[in-house]
Amino acid sequence: MATRTATPKSKTTEVRIEQYRVRFDRRAQAALCAQIAGACRLVWNILLADCERRYRLARAYGQWTDFPPEDRPDLSTSFFTLGKRFTDLRSRPDAAWVRAFLGSPWGRRYRDMDLSWLRDLPYAPVRYTLKYLADAYTRFHAVWDVAATQGKTLGVRKSDGKPKGFPKYKKKFDKDDGFTIPDNVRMDGDRLHIPKVGWVRLEGSGVYRGHKPKQVRIRKEGTEEHPKWYAYVFHEVPVDRLKPPAWTGAVGVDRNVGQATDSDGEVYEVPDDPKLDANIKRKQRQADKARARSKANGQPMSNRGRRICGQLKKRQRKQKRRRENAAHQHSRKLADTAHTVVIEDLNTKAMTRSAKGTVTEPGKNVKQKAGLNRGILKSNWGRTERMLDYKAGQVLKVPPAYTSQTCAACGHVDKANRRTQAHFRCTACGHTANADRNAAQNILARGLALCPTARGTGAAARREALGPCPLPVATVKSTSTTREQGMPSRPRGSPPWYTGI
Repeated sequence: MATRTATPKSKTTEVRIEQYRVRFDRRAQAALCAQIAGACRLVWNILLADCERRYRLARAYGQWTDFPPEDRPDLSTSFFTLGKRFTDLRSRPDAAWVRAFLGSPWGRRYRDMDLSWLRDLPYAPVRYTLKYLADAYTRFHAVWDVAATQGKTLGVRKSDGKPKGFPKYKKKFDKDDGFTIPDNVRMDGDRLHIPKVGWVRLEGSGVYRGHKPKQVRIRKEGTEEHPKWYAYVFHEVPVDRLKPPAWTGAVGVDRNVGQATDSDGEVYEVPDDPKLDANIKRKQRQADKARARSKANGQPMSNRGRRICGQLKKRQRKQKRRRENAAHQHSRKLADTAHTVVIEDLNTKAMTRSAKGTVTEPGKNVKQKAGLNRGILKSNWGRTERMLDYKAGQVLKVPPAYTSQTCAACGHVDKANRRTQAHFRCTACGHTANADRNAAQNILARGLALCPTARGTGAAARREALGPCPLPVATVKSTSTTREQGMPSRPRGSPPWYTGI
């Protein structure tokens, strides 16, 4: 009997994340949210320590086949297995593995701890933190297998001696302190129901408010006495409600340190606040001195030192919000300008590698390279690229080689064409232009070679002077955790994250 191939269903909805500021009606609600986040951190650490105990036991015993079946440890790190262990930890503290764990060196610090309070907290949000732990193990095993296939090693971390990429223990006042409501999300207008906490108010633009909420991530920002709480709501939004990209046209983008320039000559600058930068550097020096004093005295950091570190983190969060807001605005403007955006395929990780070298072979111009690395990292290259991935109709990546030395008019390639950073003059035809715009035009030309159906570029084509431009529409779009821009929005108080988690 002949089989019929299933046809893929058309995608009618996409997931978009909306960020809201959480406003509590009572102090007890904030305290309970902090307790749930602390429980998630504790459960992560306990189950991670137990996984390590099982692995070390298997390694110390010898061959796996030598284990008696009744004593053979379960080395599974799946979410299902970890979830069952959490149920034992929460409801059956007399389970065999719990007693074995608490009696081992890995469970010594939890031996005298009363864990009965876990029953008073919501089950699903605390259990879901083990989904992140299982995913962390999956990513580590995948990287480990690739390295083993290539005959390489991952190296070890200086902090704990574990392989790089291995799941880490969570610390108190961690930057990702929070919890997730995995399903059955209840929202009523501008209110959200948190299990065991009650209804809380949400403050934000609410572009996608009213659409079906699939999941919510509650996250604490700040380690001061009164931290801020944010809710990242995963909305299931119909495709026709999303702001579409430009219908036609293509544009090339040349990314530089501190700014980007498109092929039409538009410059997109990263916000620069010298006063805030100077304040951050001053706080960094003060924090370094406080850490040095603490290390020299062999005592914990003083209250003043902890206060300075909190002030430093607060200013760094403010700087991050400004840069992320600029990336949202730039990516939205590019998506509204043209359907297809052509960018360079840059390896940012390799470009920002340290030049420090080793003791035997020290690097050259280390401070200058460190300054260049900071300039590249603050230029929003990767962040803008991720946002364009779901805002623009299509994103093409082209090789960046010789785009800044090639003449956009005649195609002549010569290092002498670009004598300065800003000006371009072709030694063959005499063509002069802004160096960044000339590079962006070369990037656009390389992208159009990959997209031969495009008819025309630039503003004239976008005004449809040449008629419809049948540029291919991207069939697979990113589910980035950043929210869409170009719609009515509130003053941005903090960054959405990435997504992502």
